[in-house]
Amino acid sequence: MSSRNNKSILDLRSLEKTKIDSLFSVADRIAASDKALNVEGFGKTGALLFFEASTRTRMSFETACARWGIYPLRLDGKSGTSLEKGETYEDTVLNVDAMKPSFLVIRCGDDLDLEDLAKKVQAPILNAGWGKKGHPTQALLDAYTLRKHLGTCAGQKLLIVGDVRHSRVASSHFELAEKLGYEVALCGPAEFLPETASCKVFSSLREGLSWATAAMALRVQLERHATKYSLTDYRQHYGFTKANLQFLSEKALILHPGPINQGTELDTDVLHDPRCQVLDQVSNGVLIRQAIVYATVTEGK
Repeated sequence: MSSRNNKSILDLRSLEKTKIDSLFSVADRIAASDKALNVEGFGKTGALLFFEASTRTRMSFETACARWGIYPLRLDGKSGTSLEKGETYEDTVLNVDAMKPSFLVIRCGDDLDLEDLAKKVQAPILNAGWGKKGHPTQALLDAYTLRKHLGTCAGQKLLIVGDVRHSRVASSHFELAEKLGYEVALCGPAEFLPETASCKVFSSLREGLSWATAAMALRVQLERHATKYSLTDYRQHYGFTKANLQFLSEKALILHPGPINQGTELDTDVLHDPRCQVLDQVSNGVLIRQAIVYATVTEGK
């Protein structure tokens, strides 16, 4: 959290469970179209600074702003900005902060230190994906999806399959699982997994799927690997195919944070499996980010 205003969400370690429960409750009320919730959004702005590519996260934050009447100030990559002229990422953020937005939604690489930056800005920072360090709002929407379909997060068994070593989503789930009481296990090629893991690791996808109450595939980030892994071998041994998913309970969930490389991590026909909640994750992402924006602009008022 930000040391200055305690409204920033940089990670999930420092987010109290009561705050998480509150966000889920607000998301429930939004989903039910509860008219009691209101934000005086007119005249407010929210800065969406995406220094890395995004579809779901950026557009769901835009949707959240629009639904509360907050005007989104968008920056997508370097093109057309002073970053092309040599301005640093930090200078860009500091200049946008000087425009007094209600919050700063930032997606960036590991080269920008959001914890340090949070001490220098007035607006709360909402981490929309920070290098390999974390993606808090994605983990929150995933957990909200578990709660929605399985009744509770506590006691669930989430199997994360694939490129965990480079996944900010997995990093945030390790933090969130401790808060909400679900267990995380991993499965994938050795070169895709952390060198040391503090959780259960399955060498066989079949065993992992038999254990899980929810299975999440991750995008294969071949651009981050010096040695290219065979996608054919990956699909056979770790892909969410109809044949492999027969070992997953009929009551379990199939998840993916996106974007999906169809035919590698997850076959196209799996998207029509009744256990698959990939698009519901996207819908829940709007609810969770709308709840976060609501809490950010109304807290303390």
